[in-house]
Amino acid sequence: MIVISDSSPLISLSIISGLDLLEKLYSEIIVPEAVYEEVTLTDKPFSGSLQQYLKGKIRSAKNRVAVEMLQCDLGKGEAEAIILALETKPDFLLIDDLKARKLAGLNGIKIKGTMGVLLEGKKRGLIEEIKPLISILITSNIRISETIIEMTLKAAGEI
Repeated sequence: MIVISDSSPLISLSIISGLDLLEKLYSEIIVPEAVYEEVTLTDKPFSGSLQQYLKGKIRSAKNRVAVEMLQCDLGKGEAEAIILALETKPDFLLIDDLKARKLAGLNGIKIKGTMGVLLEGKKRGLIEEIKPLISILITSNIRISETIIEMTLKAAGEI
């Protein structure tokens, strides 16, 4: 299974020491160059570990005009992730931003967010409990809506 990832799932999984979960769940992880640049800025938390983890996983979208056009509504990383997904047809685009998710879905791209990755990890027996991981993310200032938390915990059988 091939996935393209935006920055937020990478950062969130770094916070909970879960980057290895991507390797266990998916055969290939692709990261747009703009996402790589965003998450490896030296002042960003986990930039060193992400730089190491993302070696050999970086690609650029070919249609730079489309990327620039999307940047009117989205961040640079999200725009390139969507265009790269349209160009390479991965199984999923890992992305959390609601506006970007809607736009990707309208373009026929299958999407999954950080919570979807955690759920898949639990279903495959790679994660014992999701609730403590969500708590870590929240205390690390990762924004997750109450609705998404509730849906995730229900699907995981934790409430």
